[in-house]
Amino acid sequence: MAALSGIVLTVLAAFYVHSMLSGVAQARLADEADARSRHVQQRLDRIAATLGAEGDFLTANPAPAEFDRQVALLIDLRPEIRAVSWMGPGGRVLRTGPTGAEIAPADVAGLLHASTAAGAPPAGGAITVRLSADGANLLLAWSTSGGASNGETALVARIDLRDLLTLRMEGQADPALWTRLSLRSRGGEAAFVQTGHTAAATSEFSRALSIGDGVWWLDMTGDLVAGLARQSWEVEAVLVFGFALTFGISVVLMVSRRRAHDRIVLMDSLEQANAVLHASERKYRDIYENAVEGMFTITVGGAILSANPALVRMLGYASEEDLATALTDAWAQLFVDPRPRVDFPQGVVDRGAIQDFVAEIRRKDGSALWASLSARVLRDGAGRAYGIQGTADDITDRRRAEVALRLAKEQSEFASRSKTEFLANMSHELRTPLNAIIGFSEIIGSQSLGAIGNPAYAEYAKDIHDSGRMLLDLINDILDLSKIEAGKRELNEHSVDLPRVFASCLRVVKERAIRGGIHLQTDYADFLPRLRADEVALKQLLSNLLANAVKFTLKGGTVTLGARVDGDGRLVITVADTGIGMRAEDIGRALEPFRQIENPLTRTAGGAGLGLPLVRALVELHDGKLEIESEPGTGTIARVIMPADRVWPDIGLVAAAN
Repeated sequence: MAALSGIVLTVLAAFYVHSMLSGVAQARLADEADARSRHVQQRLDRIAATLGAEGDFLTANPAPAEFDRQVALLIDLRPEIRAVSWMGPGGRVLRTGPTGAEIAPADVAGLLHASTAAGAPPAGGAITVRLSADGANLLLAWSTSGGASNGETALVARIDLRDLLTLRMEGQADPALWTRLSLRSRGGEAAFVQTGHTAAATSEFSRALSIGDGVWWLDMTGDLVAGLARQSWEVEAVLVFGFALTFGISVVLMVSRRRAHDRIVLMDSLEQANAVLHASERKYRDIYENAVEGMFTITVGGAILSANPALVRMLGYASEEDLATALTDAWAQLFVDPRPRVDFPQGVVDRGAIQDFVAEIRRKDGSALWASLSARVLRDGAGRAYGIQGTADDITDRRRAEVALRLAKEQSEFASRSKTEFLANMSHELRTPLNAIIGFSEIIGSQSLGAIGNPAYAEYAKDIHDSGRMLLDLINDILDLSKIEAGKRELNEHSVDLPRVFASCLRVVKERAIRGGIHLQTDYADFLPRLRADEVALKQLLSNLLANAVKFTLKGGTVTLGARVDGDGRLVITVADTGIGMRAEDIGRALEPFRQIENPLTRTAGGAGLGLPLVRALVELHDGKLEIESEPGTGTIARVIMPADRVWPDIGLVAAAN
């Protein structure tokens, strides 16, 4: 009993499973039937539309070759069509393509008869559909208004039913699902296609089709087992295909996105590069157009290739075209002097470039200007020179200034030579009478040859002697300064004992300092290095500095002479005073010959204004430097700085240092 119950339950379960699977297969076959009927309907509609589109041409009596070519194209477009015939009045076949695929006359006659019975087609043509006598083909006739039997023509297409009904549909199962496919008309005409196999379990389906002038039925017998078998693996196949498709689409999207991103980056880079290029082009175009100096490109033979507005204006032409037209040989027409016509282009080609080539250039109106030319050679890919590119700067004003400066310099040098020669010639003439005046006034003042009756004469003689000495010193200063300026003063250099020179210079101004109530002080070490210098010149410049300091220091003031060696090994000699001082802007004037600073002491102390200029000249003659610091009411510090190569260490100084 238990075994029987199990068997029953097993049968019921199997029956239920079978019913369920049959229902699934039935539903799937119904979907396939709907899809196949739509597929066949669409193909027939397309064939009818194609016949309507090609009918006007194929029934217009084209040449046989053109008819065959057009039919071949139509069959290639609609492979279900096996042949196309053009029928004339009375059903006579006028032309058929392709050759050897003629439609049976009985089929054509029946078709035309049916078309006539259906009534006149509307304007523009109508489609009539019939089965062939053997039931293997479907005949579609496209006829014009009035029908073929009334004198009009028709176009008949023979369609292979097996290709039409069993052709694989995109996205649908293959025809093996069906054991039998048939097409029947409402009038009872029927044709079927056996797919080549039988099935134990089948299901029948019918779907209506609208073909030409009537309604047809597509009858389909489906294999339930085949549908169920396909159902069992199709889900997995769809899943696998779905996953594969999803993965493939993802990869394609990723690659496309990456490529799109790369394209965007590339486009942005190109846009930025183009923007930079355009900005650079505009910048250099602005520079070229607005440059102050002329820019040109000229062939080696002298033809103008380009010229900027500055060059056009410089040469006096109206435009670049005017310049290029007028100057057919720029080298010969521009250069005034014949020599640069050859030297300039040849020099650029030979050397590759030329800087600051000065030449006289001829303008359009015939006037000339001086230009400074800089250029480089242009070469082609083979290294041949084909052009010269460069700039031209108008230096006419500078050239005139140089000429004027040269003339002024020559005049100045001539005046300086004349002055030097005059002073040299006059030195003997001036010194000879002065020496006599000084000598005789000294004899008279000292009463060496006997007493003078009137003592006032002795005082007068002394004044004459002092004035003569002053005048002789002035003449000597003028001659010394002139010699230095003319470069004729030579130094008699040897090792100078500085303390001895300092003491000698202090003795010279000591008497005058005492008379003025001025204190003289020194500020230097007991041991000083020796100095390679002209001792006479050194005494002269120090005496002038000390005399100036005493002259412009008030009673009770101080004048200090100092010396030291700085960190660079240079000898620094200082003369400092607590005198009236001067403003910083007056120092430059004080160093000019025959210039004095206006103050009360200048008017009372006198002087020709040659002291400081002579001191500076003598210092510079020793490759040294004179520095002056001064402040009104505080005093002045004059520094004589001698270079380190003139300072010789003294043996005693070295011993003291050790």
